[in-house]
Amino acid sequence: MARVKLLSVEEMQGDARDVLLKMQRAGREPINIHRAIANAPNVLRNFLRLGNSLLIYGTLSPALRELAILRVAQTYDATYEWVHHLPLAEEAGVREDQIANLGDWSDRPNFDEGEKAVLAYVDAVTKDATVPDDVFDEVRKHLSDGEVVELTLVCGYWGMVARILRALDVDIEPDFRHLAPL
Repeated sequence: MARVKLLSVEEMQGDARDVLLKMQRAGREPINIHRAIANAPNVLRNFLRLGNSLLIYGTLSPALRELAILRVAQTYDATYEWVHHLPLAEEAGVREDQIANLGDWSDRPNFDEGEKAVLAYVDAVTKDATVPDDVFDEVRKHLSDGEVVELTLVCGYWGMVARILRALDVDIEPDFRHLAPL
C-alpha cells in the first residue's frame, strides 16, 4: 500500500491538477506514480517534462533506452518501473530472450557488443555513479557524445524514479500486475 495518498484528479491542486486534467482530456488516465507525485503539486509538470523529453525527443535508440531502463529497474528492484517499461521495451525491439537474461547479461551471447557496452555503462552509473575509463571508452565506440549524455540522463532519471517508487511504496495498477516477475 502506498505510503502517501494516491490523489484523484479532483483532489489535486495547482499545476498537478492542470497537467493531469489535460492528460485525461487526451484520453490518458494518470498512473499511480503521477498520483503520488501530485502531492507536491508544483513539481509534477517538470518531473514529466524530463521523462517525456528522454522518451520522445531523444536520439538514443529506443531499444537501448528501454534496455537501460529495465536494467535500472532490475538493479533497484523497482517492480513498478519494470512492469511499466516492459511493454515499451518489447515495442522498441528488445527481445524476450534479452529480457529473460538481463540479470546476467555479461555472460550471455544474446547481447551484441554495443548492447553489452551500454549495459556495462548502465551498471557503472547505477551502482557506483562512477564510470571507469575502460567502460566509458567501450560505450563511446558505439554511441555519440549526445547519446552517452542521454544514456547517463536515462540512468539518472529512472534511477530517481525507482527510488521514488520504492520509498513511497507506490502500488502497481491492476492492469500491470500480470507483468511483475514471479
